[in-house]
Formats: sequence, structure tokens, C-alpha cells
Amino acid sequence: MIRPVLVAVCAALAAVGTAAPSWSQGADTTMTSHPGPAQPSAAPAEVGGVTLPQLPAGLGEHSAFGSEDDGVQITTGVWESTNAEGAVVDLSVTVVRSDRFSSPAAFHDWVVPWQERPSEEAAYTPTKVHGTDAWLAGDQILWLLRPGVGVSVTLDKSRFDAAALPSIAAAAHETASEGTPAPK
Repeated sequence: MIRPVLVAVCAALAAVGTAAPSWSQGADTTMTSHPGPAQPSAAPAEVGGVTLPQLPAGLGEHSAFGSEDDGVQITTGVWESTNAEGAVVDLSVTVVRSDRFSSPAAFHDWVVPWQERPSEEAAYTPTKVHGTDAWLAGDQILWLLRPGVGVSVTLDKSRFDAAALPSIAAAAHETASEGTPAPK
């Protein structure tokens, strides 16, 4: 029962441009959900062992799910608001962990095809986060937090300022309890 629900959730997330697992690649998924009140920008959020203290104010309810795809551990946090048409994704954060991410280029070369974004949305401009290669699209930033840990943040640029993406990335840091080496 959970897999059909996750397929529908991931399809909805993919439709708004968030990183979602590729079901055609046979991802093994478990889901945990902990909706709560909207998180103000002053309250740091944690997704997959990464703390994000610079998220924009006004985000909706947070839920998270984890999966594994091709030996990569994936945790995605999604903040959703409700409007007249239903649920709207405000922001999504995906944290991926694998020894294969030994460099920013290795992370980029895996995550870009994995997320299956339309090419017009996945037009990345090189940038830097903490002096390391990163990539910025209109509504997304991708970077390697450290070897073995990559992060993607996507926001609804119709409601939030996409110019905040580099600041969100620069402020992100690994949570102390999750600072163990990436899984093999």
C-alpha cells in the first residue's frame, strides 16, 4: 500500500520540480511523516542529517521520507502549504549519501539524471558553496556538503525568493550525530 502512495507523492513532487526517486530504477522506499506547524525561518530544520538554519519564513507542514536507489541512501524533506487548489510544495530538500560522491562532479553527474527534471528546468549555472563547485538553476541549488554527502534544495520560486538558494546552501551543515562516513 505504501509504494503506490509514494509513487503518487513522488510524481506530484516531480511535477513541481523536486528531486524524487526514479521508480523505474527500482528504488526501495520507506516513508516517515511528521507533519507539524510551519517552521519559521528562525528554527533550523534537519533533513537526512543536514541542518538547514536559513530556510525562508512561511513554509507549510514538513514531512520526510527515505529511500535507497542504486546503493545511494536518499532522504527527502518536503514542506507543503494548502491553497484553494490543494497542496502546494513550498520547498524540498534531498540529501543523498554514498561513497560514490567523492567529488562535486561525481555528485552532479549522478543527481542530475536521477532527478529526471525537464531539460528546460535543469539548466544549471556553476557557482560555489564554501569554495566548492555547486550548481544553480532557477529554483534549485545542488552541492556536495562533503565527500559522500550531496544536497539539493528546490523551492517554489513563484512564492519564495530563489535568490536565497545560495544562502540556504552556505548555511547548511551536517548534524553532529550524522557526521559518520557515508555508507558504501
